[in-house]
Amino acid sequence: MGIKGIYRELGPGRRVSLSKLAADSFETLDRPFRIAIDVAIWQFQAQAAQGGTNPATRTLFYRLVRLLGTPVQPIFVFDGPKKPAFKRNKRSGRGDGVATAQAKRLIRLFGFAIHDAPGEAEAECALLQKHGIVDAVLSEDVDTIMFGCTKTLRNWSAEGKSSKAPTHVSLYDVHDQSIASLGLGREGMVLVALMSGGDYLPDGIPGCGVKVACEAAKAGFGRSICRLKASDEAGMRAWKNSLIHELRTNEQGHFRTKHKALAVPDDFPSLEVLRYYTHPVVSQLSNLESVRQNLQRKHDLHLDALREFARETFGWDFRIGAVKFIRVLGQALLVHNMCQQQEDSQHYVKRISGRRQHFSTDATSELRMAYVPSEVVPIDLSKEVEETISSGRDGLALNSDVEFEAPSTAVDAGERLDAATGKTFDVTKPDLAWVLEGVARKSIPKAVQEWEEAKSGKAARKPPAKSKAGTRTKKTPALATTLSALRDRRLRANQKAEHNDETPGCISDIYAETIIHGHPREPLSSLLSQAQESPGKRRHQGQSQRSGFSPTPSPTRKKKLLVPRTSAAGFFGVVEVEAEERERKMPRETDSLKSSGVRARAVRWSDVSVIDLTGGD
Repeated sequence: MGIKGIYRELGPGRRVSLSKLAADSFETLDRPFRIAIDVAIWQFQAQAAQGGTNPATRTLFYRLVRLLGTPVQPIFVFDGPKKPAFKRNKRSGRGDGVATAQAKRLIRLFGFAIHDAPGEAEAECALLQKHGIVDAVLSEDVDTIMFGCTKTLRNWSAEGKSSKAPTHVSLYDVHDQSIASLGLGREGMVLVALMSGGDYLPDGIPGCGVKVACEAAKAGFGRSICRLKASDEAGMRAWKNSLIHELRTNEQGHFRTKHKALAVPDDFPSLEVLRYYTHPVVSQLSNLESVRQNLQRKHDLHLDALREFARETFGWDFRIGAVKFIRVLGQALLVHNMCQQQEDSQHYVKRISGRRQHFSTDATSELRMAYVPSEVVPIDLSKEVEETISSGRDGLALNSDVEFEAPSTAVDAGERLDAATGKTFDVTKPDLAWVLEGVARKSIPKAVQEWEEAKSGKAARKPPAKSKAGTRTKKTPALATTLSALRDRRLRANQKAEHNDETPGCISDIYAETIIHGHPREPLSSLLSQAQESPGKRRHQGQSQRSGFSPTPSPTRKKKLLVPRTSAAGFFGVVEVEAEERERKMPRETDSLKSSGVRARAVRWSDVSVIDLTGGD
């Protein structure tokens, strides 16, 4: 639809988050961002949806949920009876009446405004934007610019590969220098449609592409033809002769090259098609005030009826369907209630726990809030029956077109596992949602203020960080996995030390020292538990130990703990404690490590296997 290839000339537009546009509107205009939506384009795109029950309606449903959770105020515009009877040489009616009626029903259940245009929806949307009733038009059709829209949004889709949820739109503002320099405002776009072909005149000038038409628009031929009256035949002939002359000679240098082969038809331009673009069938100005009031009027969301719609249309039956309904609408309805500034918004928000600037909102500040989904979506789960499966003789389900994860007797219908986390989703327990900070400050200012005061007080009580010399190891390796795996593969020394059966010795006693080429080496176990000493001193002690080696038993009541260090001076330290104190000391040391950011724990020395890498093997 529209002009083929025009977006290669217009460019991709400016990608911007719809949430950012909404946040800017809250900040500057103190109201939601208002959008006129051409529903016909959405219905056309939804026909390509596949899978599940009623895929086209389901696609529209999820788009409406997304809009409900964004601080925008949409009005959905439908084609009217006076829409031109032809487009691209094809009859164009009002589409599938059943699909249109179902779409209108669903939109009204969500509490959104609906407007029936007298003619084409694109022209009506452009009219609403020109008169300030809406801020922008959301449509995939470039005809909105030809009808006078100055700010068009298209390609509402995900940004990035991490999510499929639509977050960003491509913004085309005719006042932007990138578009204004091309001469592709309303008058220029009309000329491009006449020359290269559009919905009403698909052929245009035979052989004339969109690039040549855009060059003519930049030269001002679109502005001059749109200012001529239809009755001014002499002026129309002069305009046509001027265009033909410039195409063949390129006298003024408006084109990259001469286009002598272009044969302009005798009936060009079609005054009928020109009038469709310049004077479309739209609402009278006297009726626009009622449209404005309809958009600004508060429309209630019909929750119970929407629940029945999902049950009938998507097969969201039984209690499991109700839980899915609550989960899908929870966050969106929370934001909607806050935008409506309902009195119970403060009750819905249990706490505020963080702030972020995320790419999905173009770094617009958001607050993380806890809420209970079943409170925000107050449908009565007690009225929902549990799912039952009728079976035949062979035990196969007869009335189901989906795969069950487990029999209904084994898994509660409301407690299916979350596919993302693997945990059971409970709609009666708090869930987390990110809400634009501007919306939160407007709807629940007291809660935001209390959270900021608590955060400031906590920061004031926090002692200043101590500066430490040297670099700190961010992560200390945990011992449990490595040491337990090595327990059955410990290396023994070449010489066996004598062992006292009556009094157990310390762990270093089970390793004997080996002398290689006359150079003594200390066991690794003794190095871990001793302070750093000079090589000469260690050598002197080693020689004295070899002269009369005898294991020294551990103190009767002393036990050893191996504690990871938080500094750069080695990995672990040995702490001796009383036997009765050991079990109380271990959790305290572990908690101290966690508070220092070290992911490890204290362990008993008796549970550790030591590998002597200093001895000969």
